[in-house]
Amino acid sequence: MEKALFTNKYPYAWLDEIIDFTLNPQQTDVAALQVQQLITIELRFREDLQEVFRQLKAGTFFLLSSKKLNVVVNHYYDALLLLERQAMVNLAAYPGDQPLTVTGENILMAIQDLKAAIIKRFGLIVTGDGKDSPAAEGNVLTKIFCKLSVDQIGIILKAADDTRLIIASSLSLIFRSIVPFLSTEKSKRISWNSMRKSTYHMEQHDKDVAIEALEKLIATIRGY
Repeated sequence: MEKALFTNKYPYAWLDEIIDFTLNPQQTDVAALQVQQLITIELRFREDLQEVFRQLKAGTFFLLSSKKLNVVVNHYYDALLLLERQAMVNLAAYPGDQPLTVTGENILMAIQDLKAAIIKRFGLIVTGDGKDSPAAEGNVLTKIFCKLSVDQIGIILKAADDTRLIIASSLSLIFRSIVPFLSTEKSKRISWNSMRKSTYHMEQHDKDVAIEALEKLIATIRGY
């Protein structure tokens, strides 16, 4: 009976094709993708992820062997992690303020939603990266919690870019590369684009808090 629950078809086949090739700027001229194409891709991507989860739940429901259950769940989860990592690499290379970037962010969030759903349902079984992180309990990636606000983090990252402490082709690339791994008390999912825009009009209070945080770091380093 257990053999009949799963087909031999790889459940992530189309999803892999989209992330590894269609939306991968290293493989495809992604700038040529039209808005309607991106909308279609995003809609189907979400539908296929939902189907993957349905297959996983249906296929594992009747598995009596804990060993088989462990193998199946972690196969699904590990494949999803690979998908997530490539989606993040793709997103970091997209130009800012473009429909492609919005699609990339939405697709990454959809992947992270499925990741959270798998952990919620099979938390005692999942052994892959990110399972034991605080973010895994609530949602999304393996994230680092920061006590600063989104605007305050943005100020520090902009200063690091302006002083060439962090070197990248653009400030947007810095935000896109770092922000997906961060969360704050008020924002579990931080939009890199919102952070970037916040640096255009900095509040004095946010600058003061950022300076205070940096002064604490300086004092700590001096004490080493």
